[in-house]
Amino acid sequence: MSASDPFGLLAFLHWNHDWNRHHFPEKLLPKAVDQIADLGIRMVRLDILWCDVQLPSGQFDFDRYHNIISLLKERNIDTLGLLQYNKFRVDENNQEIWNHPPENFSEFSNYVSQTVQHFKNQVKHWEIWNEPNLPFYWTGPKDGLKRYSELLKESYLAAKKADSQCLVLNGGLASPVMEDVTNLYQAGAAPFFDILNIHTFFNPISPAVLEDFDHLIKGIRSIMDTNADTNKPIWITEVGCPGLPDGTPQQNWFSGGSMNETQQADWLEIIYERRLHHPSLKKIFWAFYRDLEGEFKDATDYLGIVRNDLTPKPAYWRFKKIIETHNSQCEG
Repeated sequence: MSASDPFGLLAFLHWNHDWNRHHFPEKLLPKAVDQIADLGIRMVRLDILWCDVQLPSGQFDFDRYHNIISLLKERNIDTLGLLQYNKFRVDENNQEIWNHPPENFSEFSNYVSQTVQHFKNQVKHWEIWNEPNLPFYWTGPKDGLKRYSELLKESYLAAKKADSQCLVLNGGLASPVMEDVTNLYQAGAAPFFDILNIHTFFNPISPAVLEDFDHLIKGIRSIMDTNADTNKPIWITEVGCPGLPDGTPQQNWFSGGSMNETQQADWLEIIYERRLHHPSLKKIFWAFYRDLEGEFKDATDYLGIVRNDLTPKPAYWRFKKIIETHNSQCEG
C-alpha cells in the first residue's frame, strides 16, 4: 500500500557524516524507524549518495545503506531512493563540489545501474537528483533543464535496464515550479520519468495560500495535458513548514515567518485535506521527520514533526490521526 497511499516522509536517515554532524548515528536508527512506523508511514524518501557508495577504486560498497533500508523493510516501510550529487564531495583543494553535475553522464548512469540492481528486491521507486532547477543543488548553466534532462534520460534507461519493474521520478522541481515543469517537457524529458515530482513550500499563514496551492497543482496538470502526458501521477516529495516550540525566539524561514507547533500541525492537516481536491496528486511527503538543531540556523531547523530529541510534536500526533482515519476509511 506504500505507493498507493498518499503519505510519505523525508527523514534524512542517511545523515551520519561529519558534514551533517552525524545527525543519525547508527545507534539511533532503530528508535527512529520504530517511531516512523508507529506513525503509520509506509514510504520514506532516502538519499543513497554517489559519494557514499562508490569507492576511489571504482568499486561499489552499499554497506552503510543496507542497515537503513533493512530496518525500514522490517517495519513494512518502503524507500523512495534518491540518487544524486557528485561522486566527490570536495575537490583536491577541499572546495565543495558535491552539487556539481557530473562531467561524464555515463559514470552517473553506471552508479544508477549499480544501485538499482543492488537494491532491486527492496526498492522500486527512484528519484534522479534533487531540485536540479536550483543553483544551490545543480551548479551547471541555467539552460532550461536541457542538460539535466540528458542526465535524466541516461539514468532512466539505466534504471529500467537494471529493473524493468522500477518507477523513476524526475528530481523534485522547486520554485519556480510551473516554469520549470514546462522547461522539463520542452527539453524532451517526458518519456524518461514515470511520476512527475515537485516540491511545494508555501507560507501557511498567507491569506492566499490555498488559492496559490490550487493554482499550482491545476497549472501543472494543464502543462501535462498540453504535452499529452495525462496518465502520469503527480507526487510532492517535499512540503512542510516549521513549528517552533514555545519560548523559542521568533525567526524566519525560506518561505515565511515564524510559526508555532500548533500552526505547523494545522498546515499539515490542511495540505493533506487539500490533496483531495486534485485527483492527479497521489502522494505527498512531509519534510522533515526530525528537527535539525542548528543545521540551517533559522526556522528551517524546526520543520520536523518530532523535536531533535525525538519527542513528538503536535504535528506528529495530528499526522498519525490523519493516517489512521485514511486507513480505516479504506478498510471500510
